[in-house]
Amino acid sequence: MDVETTSSPATIVEMEDDPAPIVMILATTLRRAEQTPKLAKMMRSAKGNVALRSTVDPQAATLRFGHGRVRVERGVAPDTHVTIATDLNRMSDENAPKPKVSGAATHLRLAFTASKVLDPPTGSWQEEAERFWAVIGTHPRSPNGLRVVCLDQRSELHLGATPAQYEIHGTAHRLTALFAGNTVFGEELLAGNLYGVGSLQHTAELTGRSLAFMMGR
Repeated sequence: MDVETTSSPATIVEMEDDPAPIVMILATTLRRAEQTPKLAKMMRSAKGNVALRSTVDPQAATLRFGHGRVRVERGVAPDTHVTIATDLNRMSDENAPKPKVSGAATHLRLAFTASKVLDPPTGSWQEEAERFWAVIGTHPRSPNGLRVVCLDQRSELHLGATPAQYEIHGTAHRLTALFAGNTVFGEELLAGNLYGVGSLQHTAELTGRSLAFMMGR
């Protein structure tokens, strides 16, 4: 599938040419933040460079704010003003580890902006599920219907045809993280954070669709 590597007229977020996965993921997060007017205003007025670095693997990217836009590039740039170091794989955990931030003392406004736009607001798990289904539900290999069961709220949502060919069970927090594009379905299954009921074929397809959704494809 082709991936857009430059911004469209509707977004202020740009990516490097031939972007790495971490770059696509962060650009997708920023484009979601841009949908909130207050955050979009913060992004347009920000100036400076913020690096996000994983503490458990080589993943890293730099956000360059300036001239009303933000560009995402791989790696930690030498002219970075603020560096955020964290376990990127656990950012969506309910009790995620606190990141280590350097440079915030001298670039407080930039650090504050980064913290806000890298964690854009989400809707309820039902709203996020409907948004997710609107993107992946028409794919020919997706299940024709999805039953989502929220274990802690004891509620459920039916998407597409009924009876559904596939079911996803989990807490409201984990369901929201998945459907907002912050986690990958297969990884959540293996970690025991979510439970799937259905065929292996649909499990693989939903995993692939969730990864593509995370990267903005």
